[in-house]
Amino acid sequence: MKIVYLYDGTPFIVELNVEGEYVYPKDEYTEVPPPEGIYQPFYYDGNEWVGTSKEEWELNNITDPTPNDLKLMVSNLQKQLVMSNLNMSKMSQVNMTQTDDIKELKEQLANVVLELTKLKNGSVE
Repeated sequence: MKIVYLYDGTPFIVELNVEGEYVYPKDEYTEVPPPEGIYQPFYYDGNEWVGTSKEEWELNNITDPTPNDLKLMVSNLQKQLVMSNLNMSKMSQVNMTQTDDIKELKEQLANVVLELTKLKNGSVE
């Protein structure tokens, strides 16, 4: 048993048949393996392997985020938006309560000042 390589780089296992002869592929092949570090697409031109450099391969194989990644990002953003809206709603309620409390305190203060003024002037009702 031995390995040969089709011109497109596909390995092919060559085995002995019952007559003891190696059975080779019908397509063109070579016994020279593709060199380490070669990137697809590559091929054998009859003399040497011709392929793509790592840099060229990376430029041609930039992947966009998958739909699942995009869905996850959108879902996370929606969750953040809901939480922000909920927090704003709570803060708005607290603000309204504090505004009402301030109004009530102002009224109480005005009544106290009025009573003090009456006492100071000797006016008693």
